[in-house]
This record gives sequence, structure tokens and C-alpha cells, in this order.
Amino acid sequence: PSGENRVFTRDDIFQYIDGAGEIYLGFAFRRLLVREYSDGGKSSLVAEIYDMSSPADAYGIYSHDQDGDTVAVGAEGLYGAGLLRFWKGPYFVRLMAETETAETKRVILDLGSQIAAAISDASPKPKILLCLPGEGQDKKTVRYFHKQVSLNTLYYIADENILELDERSEVALAKYGAARGKALLLVCRYGSPAGARRAFLHFGRDFFSGAIGPANDTEIAEIERGEFAAVRLAANFLIVVMESPDRATCVSLLGGAVSRIQEVFPWPKASTAPKK
Repeated sequence: PSGENRVFTRDDIFQYIDGAGEIYLGFAFRRLLVREYSDGGKSSLVAEIYDMSSPADAYGIYSHDQDGDTVAVGAEGLYGAGLLRFWKGPYFVRLMAETETAETKRVILDLGSQIAAAISDASPKPKILLCLPGEGQDKKTVRYFHKQVSLNTLYYIADENILELDERSEVALAKYGAARGKALLLVCRYGSPAGARRAFLHFGRDFFSGAIGPANDTEIAEIERGEFAAVRLAANFLIVVMESPDRATCVSLLGGAVSRIQEVFPWPKASTAPKK
């Protein structure tokens, strides 16, 4: 270790991460421990341990950047160009070398393994990820988040929060291969069916120019020539498809997501029994 440990919280994270701190604040980030290491001046590295409050949010911040080669460190780890990132339990960890060499790579992976071994918490992934259909999914594009600030870094829809996302909402995102390009699928979970319907009507009014009526639960439209978008309301979920090459892909992704949601988060079905 070189120098004193530094600790940052939600109140002062911008002192350490200028600009990118907003992404961490989009999750339930609590605090960050930073420790620097040196081998006597020849090279140095930095270890960052982020307490994200829950395994779901640790996975969420980890999922924002999927560059690198898979390594067996933590619950899931990626390494590339002197940077190791992994998550385990409620923690997200980054280890960075000033200069990458074979020796610094060995040290980083060894230190990362020691840190991971010291974390005994379970590491379940967010349950909503199971609502993403598996067929055609590009697994390197899977993301999990809560708020508009995260969505804007991954896929820009609008300046305004037209999906009405907040810290209580959950979003799973992935891209799906198609014959003429990749479609983007968002599965958004809200606290109640009423909250999902408000988001449905807001999104329909602003993105589809008011085409959605109050009795509708699905809209599919050609936004630009050869590019389709779609939205579907299902209980307290909103399913959104963007950049689809055709209407059929929209229908397939919407239907696949609804089927998965009903399996993972089943909602009560309306009774067909006659009233007494």
C-alpha cells in the first residue's frame, strides 16, 4: 500500500469521479474505498471497492461496461488493458494498473482474487433479467439499472424522463439479432400497475405523438423508414422495443417478454367464474 486509504460517499463522490459519479448515484451506492499500491516507484496500481448496497446494484454498475476478457474473479469478472472489474455480493471492484505488463496483470488478478475471497456474501443476479427472452439475445449487451441517467448512457430516447423511471423502478436491457440489424429490448418493472400505465401513456404521448389511446395496451409503429418501435403494457411492466428492422420482430420480442414475465413474476388472472 502507498499512502492513506480514501473513502468517498454519495455526498463527495464527484471529488474522485468527475462526471461519471452520476452513474453510481443512479444506483444505491453508499461508499467507495480507494487504496493505491506501489512497488517502490517502478509501477503503481489503484484498487477501488464500491459498496452498492445490494448484489443487484453491484451487478448493475458492473453491467454498464462489458469490454474485456472474461476472468474467474468474483461472481463475474472482466480484464483488459490493465483494468480488472468484477462484482460479488453488494460490491463492485475495479483494479487499474498505471502501465500494463505481464507482471502487473499477474498482480492485479491475484489481488482481485484476494479481495473476492474476502467477500462472503451471496451474489444473486437481479430477477428481472430472467424476463429477457433468451433466443437471439446478445449476452454482452445485457444491462440492469433503475433511472433515466443510466438509460441515457446506454441508449438515448429523450431528454425528458418519458418512461418515468426512478430509484424504485427496475430495467433490464438487451439487444437481439435480426436479419437486417439488432433490435433493442427494454423490460421495465414499476411499483404498481398504475405506475406502469402512467409511464405507458407518457411514453405513448411523447414518443408516438399521442397515438396511444387510454384503452390500448400495445402500440407498434414505423418511426423512420425501415425502423420500427413498439411498447406494451403488462400488469406493472412496460416492454419497449427500439430500432427493430420490421414489425414481426417487434411482435416476437413483445410476446417473448410477456411470456417470460408471466413465468417469473406471475400476476393473478381475472376470474371467469360467474358471479353469484
